[in-house]
Amino acid sequence: MRPATPPELHTRAVDLPEWLQRLLYLLLLGSALISVVYVGEFSPLPMTGLLDAWVLLVAGWILLRGRIIAPLTLIVLAAYIGTRILGALFEQPPLEDLLQAHRWLVYLVVFAMARGHRWSRTDLLHRLAWWLIGLATVKSLLTAVFVGPDQRPGLFLENNFELALFTALAAVVHRQNAPHRILLVVLLGVLTVLSGSRSGALTYLVLVVYTLWSSRTTDVFLKYLAGLVPVAAAAIPWLIFQARSAESQVIDRVHFFEVLQKETANWGWTERLYGTPPITPLSAGACEELAYYERLFSTAGDGRCYSVILHSFAMRLYYDGGVLALLLAVIVPIVVMHMSRVSWALIIALMAIATINSLSVSGLNNPYVALPILLAVLTAPGLEKVSPQLEASRRPPIQPYVPHEGAFR
Repeated sequence: MRPATPPELHTRAVDLPEWLQRLLYLLLLGSALISVVYVGEFSPLPMTGLLDAWVLLVAGWILLRGRIIAPLTLIVLAAYIGTRILGALFEQPPLEDLLQAHRWLVYLVVFAMARGHRWSRTDLLHRLAWWLIGLATVKSLLTAVFVGPDQRPGLFLENNFELALFTALAAVVHRQNAPHRILLVVLLGVLTVLSGSRSGALTYLVLVVYTLWSSRTTDVFLKYLAGLVPVAAAAIPWLIFQARSAESQVIDRVHFFEVLQKETANWGWTERLYGTPPITPLSAGACEELAYYERLFSTAGDGRCYSVILHSFAMRLYYDGGVLALLLAVIVPIVVMHMSRVSWALIIALMAIATINSLSVSGLNNPYVALPILLAVLTAPGLEKVSPQLEASRRPPIQPYVPHEGAFR
């Protein structure tokens, strides 16, 4: 009989293959270099789809060559996904709309699968953070000079999305003591001011607080100076909010919230807990009121609109899945990161960034928010590194059965 696997093998992390790590680095760097020449425009590449493809590629490799050490989390997620699939069979919404509304569940599954695996080339992440934030700043400056200061260009997509990626990635590499990490935070502050994004300004404030909290110094002057930095950093969101307030007297997210209140005014406790069947269209009156965002209507082209038109992931999630879905989207990433031994300071920072982005745009339903959480799980310092080949070589060999002398006498 094969001897039992030594328990210490379960405490070692399996290295993610280097080609997967380099693929993400080259994908983001190459896309950024292509995009920077499109001054005043977004990237011509389908960045969201490309990042989703990489995340699915990681999940596929883990299924084939990695290992699963979070079965309970995956069972809970599978059960919830099953209820959504069952409900969709009765409602029969357009498949594209259904998948678009539930991408966040795919990310949660990949988070859980990533436990026990290790990103070994942290130097790639350090260089990637500098390249992305540097090129995004260059593109913003070029756009301000040649197109106008009121433009809000993005390196990949709208600033509200990609600033969450840049800010959370800066937090992840800061924890790894990346070279010149303070200068990276300062450069990101310049990019945030140029972007004019309100949610980006708030996430930047979270990053500043996190970097100060996680930095250790015994110098009294530096401690005093560090106490003044959050006050100075808070001026960035204030300036951006003041500048953007001139655009309209009512923030569009407030308008979306008012529509949501009307749509859920007659809900009972069951609807508030579980939400609507997947995926239930908003009323015709709500769609008409939000006709300005007609491009977000159903892909079926029949005039119906779904919760995606509310922009905010928090509102969308509450309408589609109720309080239960909101709790699932918050608790699962926290549990997975904590079980992966990510520091609580980084967990709080990443979840704060995700929450702020969720109140503005699609939050955890896009790879720009999900990717840094996945990287935090993969780069957590808690487990010893081991490659799949080395793990297999360390397994005790099968010992042939040798009968005792005289057994057949």
